[in-house]
Amino acid sequence: MRADGPHHPTTEEHRPPSAGDGGCGRPVLLAAFPGAAALSIPASGEVVGRAWLMSAGIPDPEVSGQHLRFARTGGRLQLEDVGSRNGTYLNGAPLRAGQRVALDDGDVVRLGRTLLVYREAFAGALSPEPPLGRLVGPWGLTAVRAELAALAARRELNVLLQGETGTGKELLAEAVVEALGRRGKPFSPVNVAGIPASVFEGQLFGWKRGAYSGAVGDSRGVLRAHQGGAVFLDEIGELPLDVQPKILRLIENREILPVGEDRPVRVEVALIAATNRPLEAMVERGAFRRDLLARFLLRIDLAPLRERSEDVFAVLQALRERRGAPFDPRAAEVEAVERLMLERWPANVRDVDRLAAMIDRSAPLTQHAVERVLGPPAARVALTREAAAQVLAECKGNQSEATRRLGVSRGKLRRLLGLA
Repeated sequence: MRADGPHHPTTEEHRPPSAGDGGCGRPVLLAAFPGAAALSIPASGEVVGRAWLMSAGIPDPEVSGQHLRFARTGGRLQLEDVGSRNGTYLNGAPLRAGQRVALDDGDVVRLGRTLLVYREAFAGALSPEPPLGRLVGPWGLTAVRAELAALAARRELNVLLQGETGTGKELLAEAVVEALGRRGKPFSPVNVAGIPASVFEGQLFGWKRGAYSGAVGDSRGVLRAHQGGAVFLDEIGELPLDVQPKILRLIENREILPVGEDRPVRVEVALIAATNRPLEAMVERGAFRRDLLARFLLRIDLAPLRERSEDVFAVLQALRERRGAPFDPRAAEVEAVERLMLERWPANVRDVDRLAAMIDRSAPLTQHAVERVLGPPAARVALTREAAAQVLAECKGNQSEATRRLGVSRGKLRRLLGLA
């Protein structure tokens, strides 16, 4: 794919429209630490500081009264430190007084003890949202919330959850069950990759006594055991090819054929599937059935944690609370939280959970404590258009994989390549 040529969507970009697609947002700065608030962008050229933060309910005595100014030039928002006492930092790097820099979507700004994330087109509520069940995201789950609202209206019984490993797809499945009005009904996760192919069909559909050696009695199977409820098929990309037509039959007719039976059995169950694999690309390789993928009309994408840095501290706090030892934001070092917001988190929330578990229960969140677990921060180098184009070419045009390798958002990647 040429960086300077017309953009042709890759296979991983093709999917049916959903409630989270499109829509108009507004430019905002989202406070992620020590408190959560949304701040409107000041008028171009206006100098702001401590009072501006205080108007959003964020007291910060380390911020100067005249701290920084924002300006719009050529459609880009620019930031300038005006000689503040404690300085302004962009993505961990200090700005010189009078230095004007352009902001990209997802950039992290530090002033005093406050950390802000710039969003060019934020479409969510201007106050932090409560968790979706056990899935935490005060700011970064706006599209997911819209999808769940659409699901609650449509009551679609086939839902596909897409996201990298560790993004919380099983927790999202629980929220889907809630949106479907099936809370309290039978619900069970099934790890497709963890069941040998030779017994998968029997486990899922059940069997008739004598269907095979060792079948000394009937088995209802997972699907019939969850009548009226929901089944979560995790890692559906690992589904054996010979079983896929039978899942297709379930989706189309709500019928299954237990092993050894000659007549189909009706089941009424919601099917929630999840994958961290590019199913569209698997379809092209013949590894996944196109007609099966097409039956999942509602698909919900969970963004990786590196693309919602405004949620990182809230996620960490929630994980610590579950261990009975949340961090006190007043005792936390802002530099430590900034480091966490700039991490790439390849295993997403699983990496954050590891950090939450390894820092001493009684210790505050400090740079030293973070470095003991994560090691010293990686050196940050300027990302050029040429470097981004090379990585995208190595990923064969797959923008999701390229953003993972580069540690940037999809919007920033597209701007670097001149596609946005």
